[in-house]
This record gives sequence, structure tokens and C-alpha cells, in this order.
Amino acid sequence: MRAHHLKVESCKWHGGSSICDKCECGEVQDEKHVLFFCKCAEVCELRMRYRDLFEGMFKTLRAFAPSSSEFIPFLACHHSITDFEINAFLNQDSYRLLKFVSDLVSIFDTG
Repeated sequence: MRAHHLKVESCKWHGGSSICDKCECGEVQDEKHVLFFCKCAEVCELRMRYRDLFEGMFKTLRAFAPSSSEFIPFLACHHSITDFEINAFLNQDSYRLLKFVSDLVSIFDTG
């Protein structure tokens, strides 16, 4: 995801804030945020479309869902995710992962 327009990079070159302007979380808009934490409706819809890629990662959130099988399309800010988990997610052997990342980056492309 190096060639992106996420605020964590663009603020270094163009000034301004690195805080996500897609959701009202107050978090830095970096790769981890947009992959797993951003609550923007567009991003959540995308995660719902590619929910099979997230099924293992978001299992713990089901305990908080009204129905134990309901998919919650983001991690809450109090959840932590390790570099190992991020690496495992990005190394899934699935053509759908490539499509998901492409669609995700296009949401944040402001250039």
C-alpha cells in the first residue's frame, strides 16, 4: 500500500493533519487504520463485501454483536492488532485480497 494518498503520508508532503477525515475517530489515517479500524460507511461496506477475508480476525467482536453470527465490519479502537496479524492478513493466498486493497486505496485516493 505504499503508493497511496493516506493522510499519514500526504501531510508530510502537503502539510495539514494526519487524522482520518473519513470517520470521526480522531485516529491517524494510516494503513492499519484503513484496513481494520476506519468506520467510514464506504470502507465498512467494502469490508462487508470482502468479509471472507476478515472472518478469522473479527471473530472476537461477535461476542458483542446482537447475533453471535453477525459480522461487525471494523475493529474498535480499544482492540489491538499485532504486526504478525497484519502480515498474516496481507499474505492471504486470495485474489480477492488484491481486489479489496485496490478498492480500499481508491476510496482514499484524493489525487
